[in-house]
Amino acid sequence: MLPFCRHQNSIGRFRARLAVALAALGLMGAIAACGVKAPPVAPGAKPPILASFGHTLENDLLTLRWTLAAGSSQPESMTLYRARSPLAEKPCEGCPLVFKPLQTIAAEDLDKGSLALTLEPGFHYGFKMRATAENGLTGPDSQTIIIEY
Repeated sequence: MLPFCRHQNSIGRFRARLAVALAALGLMGAIAACGVKAPPVAPGAKPPILASFGHTLENDLLTLRWTLAAGSSQPESMTLYRARSPLAEKPCEGCPLVFKPLQTIAAEDLDKGSLALTLEPGFHYGFKMRATAENGLTGPDSQTIIIEY
């Protein structure tokens, strides 16, 4: 009777080890496959790139102006990002600005090449733009405009 008990015990250990191995394998597969996937992009497709991004400030009216780089694809839209913090709070040296999307500019409004915004006094502002093509390809961030108002 003793040899039979040993056999039953070894089968139980084998099943436990098999269950642990399968669980670990499944977890590794889930971790490896959890990346964000983008739609396929044709080889040689060029993202829309902003050649210049500038501004003028009169009273509390900020006018942002942009131009597209020659040879880049025509964007479907552009997203304006803003970072804002009170002037009373000194920004730490070397800390990155925290940008949040402020507005999306549709294709039909891009030809204007400018956008006017009203600023609220007493803040540090940072602005940047990023263009997106029809195929979903996103260009790099524009230069950052920093304003204390």
